[in-house]
Order: sequence, then C-alpha cells, then structure tokens
Amino acid sequence: MNEVKDKESRRAEAKRNERILKLNRVVCICKGIPLKKVLPAIKKCDTVEEVNSMAGTGQGGCQGRRCGPRINVLLKKKREMK
Repeated sequence: MNEVKDKESRRAEAKRNERILKLNRVVCICKGIPLKKVLPAIKKCDTVEEVNSMAGTGQGGCQGRRCGPRINVLLKKKREMK
C-alpha cells in the first residue's frame, strides 16, 4: 500500500516540477522574460503588441522578432480555447 502511495507521490511531484520548468522557460530571449510573466498578459490581451506592452517583451535587441511568433502562438491557443 505504501509503495503505491510513494509511486503516486513521485508522479505528482514530477508533474509539479515539469510545470515549474515550463513556467520558467524564457519567452523573450533578449530581456530574459519567462513564460510565467507573459501568461497573465496573454489572459488580458488580444494582440502581440498589447502583450509586449504589458509584459515588457518585444523591446530587446531583436525588437520582437524572436518572441513575437511565440506570443502569437500563445494567443492563438487562447482563442482556440474560447
């Protein structure tokens, strides 16, 4: 019985760690802005420009050429979920 609980506990911890790693992934390479800072803006905004303004993305050396497409994908996923 304890063996099953331990296994479930390890699985749950692995899932939590995976979510944390995903949230810490960098979306804006130039500014080092992680996904966890971009997601709140994604929830409130409808365009890449709005997200950039709110999250601080798109203002680095590449001027959004790297993070813009990533943000666009996140916005598309948000629209598909509605």
